[in-house]
Amino acid sequence: MSDYEEFVKRMGSFDMELSLDDIGPNKDELQHHGILGMKWGVRKTPEQLARTKGNVDSASGIVKEAKNVNSSVSSIRSTSREKDLSSMSDKELRERVNRMNMESQYSTLSSNQTSKGQTYTKNTLEIAGSALAITSSALAIAISIKQLKG
Repeated sequence: MSDYEEFVKRMGSFDMELSLDDIGPNKDELQHHGILGMKWGVRKTPEQLARTKGNVDSASGIVKEAKNVNSSVSSIRSTSREKDLSSMSDKELRERVNRMNMESQYSTLSSNQTSKGQTYTKNTLEIAGSALAITSSALAIAISIKQLKG
């Protein structure tokens, strides 16, 4: 017995008879609405394909150029700064360490970069705080007036 025959024996027969009564009210119609937004028979020209591929190539070229510039700058810095530690005096080494520490501290103190989320939260809390202050002041005034009247 083949695998298919064994499968059919366990699962039952797949033979189904369909009548036109099973299909629905429009028995003689077949409708296909396609996929929304899909344009049938429209193909991109080779020029359009080359243009999009060129954009990707130019972007990757810019990234490669930036990496090359970055690596060349770092190599220039490393060659000018690198000196054999054994040939440096204590004073030179101390000056270099102090300079590096000051640069690090300056970059930490001067970085005012905040994320969009932090900015949004700050603005929301400022607005909510001012609205709360105004509302609570108005409520306190209303309660005071009510107590004086009554």
